[in-house]
Amino acid sequence: MKKTGILYLFCLCFYLVNAQEEPKSLLPEANITLQKDSLQFLKNKRDKNIPLDSIKNMYGGRYVDYQKISYAFDTIQIDTTLHIDKYFRHNFTQKDDFEWAPFPNQGQTFVKLSHQFVHNDILPVFGATAKLFDYLSIEDITYYHVPTPTTILFYNSGMDGQMLNSTFTTNFSKFTNFSVGYKGLRSIGNYQRARSSHINFRTTFSYYNPAKRYQFRTHFISQKLDNLENGGLTATSVKEFKDDNPDFQSRGRVNVNLYDARSFLKSDRFNYEHELRLTNTKDSLQQNLTNLKVGHHFSFEASKYQFSSTDTDYFDNNEALFGERLEDYTKDKTELRTIQNQVYLKFNSPWIFGNFKVFGAVNSINQAYDAVKTLETENIPNERNINFTSIGGSWNGKYKGVFINGYAQQVINGENLNSNLHVNAGFQLKNNVSAKAGLQIKTQTPNLNYTLNQSNFTNLNWNQNFDSEAYRTIYGSIGTKWLKADLFLHQIENYAYFDATSRANQYSQIIDYLKLKVQSELQLGHFHLNNTLLYQNVAQGKEVFRVPEFVTRNTLYYQDYFFKGDPLFAQIGISFKYYTNYYANSFNPVLNEFYLQNSSQVGNYPSFDVFVNGEVRRTRIYFKVENVTASITGRNYFVTPNQPARDLIMRLGVVWNFWN
Repeated sequence: MKKTGILYLFCLCFYLVNAQEEPKSLLPEANITLQKDSLQFLKNKRDKNIPLDSIKNMYGGRYVDYQKISYAFDTIQIDTTLHIDKYFRHNFTQKDDFEWAPFPNQGQTFVKLSHQFVHNDILPVFGATAKLFDYLSIEDITYYHVPTPTTILFYNSGMDGQMLNSTFTTNFSKFTNFSVGYKGLRSIGNYQRARSSHINFRTTFSYYNPAKRYQFRTHFISQKLDNLENGGLTATSVKEFKDDNPDFQSRGRVNVNLYDARSFLKSDRFNYEHELRLTNTKDSLQQNLTNLKVGHHFSFEASKYQFSSTDTDYFDNNEALFGERLEDYTKDKTELRTIQNQVYLKFNSPWIFGNFKVFGAVNSINQAYDAVKTLETENIPNERNINFTSIGGSWNGKYKGVFINGYAQQVINGENLNSNLHVNAGFQLKNNVSAKAGLQIKTQTPNLNYTLNQSNFTNLNWNQNFDSEAYRTIYGSIGTKWLKADLFLHQIENYAYFDATSRANQYSQIIDYLKLKVQSELQLGHFHLNNTLLYQNVAQGKEVFRVPEFVTRNTLYYQDYFFKGDPLFAQIGISFKYYTNYYANSFNPVLNEFYLQNSSQVGNYPSFDVFVNGEVRRTRIYFKVENVTASITGRNYFVTPNQPARDLIMRLGVVWNFWN
């Protein structure tokens, strides 16, 4: 009885804190794409006269007027409902981590359990890919359109630390929006020398004139991803860990490979894009029928990656992996500057069932080191300049419930004459049945870590020219009210990878990779069973391309309102995750890349999380106990041969929206 009273008092306090007058709408009606979360949440609520969002429609306020706009100009409402999909995304990346396996500390990297190759990038990107899970690209930046000043707070506790992502946005007028965001993460971790410290500052500005003849948007972002690298557990510690040595119950006592090593990635980016409508034709109903626009997109980004360490024993004892150490103090550093410049024409008309765009782009990439590296067998240059000129076009058409999209790009001048052809088509019915099929044929330059690298270790120095990777993909998806299935058939040629000695290499044969992902949710009363199953098969190329055959996540939860007047909406449940064993790649902290290993398999262990999620008006609270069965299922849980998965730990998260 006492516990119930305390819980009721806690919820009542949240209710009173949030019980402020809702804002009135300042915007006219607009066509808004509602988030799937909101639509699904409406089905789960009781049969009441309520809006799609937890923002009450009081005093003329309109929840759909609070909008966020993606890089592709998709507009969706800011959603404050509680849904199980948001629980899966409540981590420091704010993305669903089903296809990843996390390292022990928040803010460290993930092991990819599967791969996604369907995207339109064909130019080389910066290396150190293990650090990019918390990196925001141009496509990740969100713009806003809100009738009143809006603040969004996202909090997640770490391992002796926490993460807070705060966003403030306001419209100076109906046509002008400004936003500023700051994300800070600091987590010490339970193991020695695993501290994560990330900073992300971003600001956006968007404008369009009243006649919508001209629109402009820009963003600036500064990112610092700082990690101490411990190189994983020592071989002796791995054995003692699996044997559940009682001396290691305090994880700070476990011996690690590195005691003074740090990796650091810093990036600053300025980006803007604007377009001007040249012509516009309207019918008698004053609806826009045909228009022609000219646009320009420019982006400049300066990045720096650095690995430093005074450790010597670990590197000297692993000469097969690193080679000889040239100096006692290791300070590997590289800088990258990229410029993207694109001009385009965009034609919109019902006569082509949508819009057609043609563009020309110039891209410049400069990778630089401090000086030429002189070795016994070769000299490694200190700079590489890559310039690409490309042309392309896209078409997005829709007729009734049928859509078709096409995208083509060809590099006409540059180091590698890469190309991309990507088409897909499908339909959407009113009864929530949808289907899509697509084809992509493209060539892409491997990331820059594969072609030029300087290091204090002889094995990690190279200057080489790789052929472009070739991807041929057929994919399709089908969705119903109860089931969604996605199928990908990839054929990969000239696949770039890091071999068992951590050297960059290229696979001369073809890789055949099948990926089938099925998602469903079953409901019986207030009980829900959410299932996600991933099946993967590598028919050719298993020696260099490795993924687990099966990955599954099954979540059973109870969902309902609690207390008189329904002030609290809550989910109480348990989530199970499992993947089959396989030879997972090892992690190289110097390169911040994963490389092949053939000595140890990981996987084949169950992981259970218990959670309680609650919503009080516009506040969502997440409480989770991770790996609750760790002491029962054994200590054989590793994500790489020497990096354990997370132990039992309690986590707290909060998402809070303020509408001023």
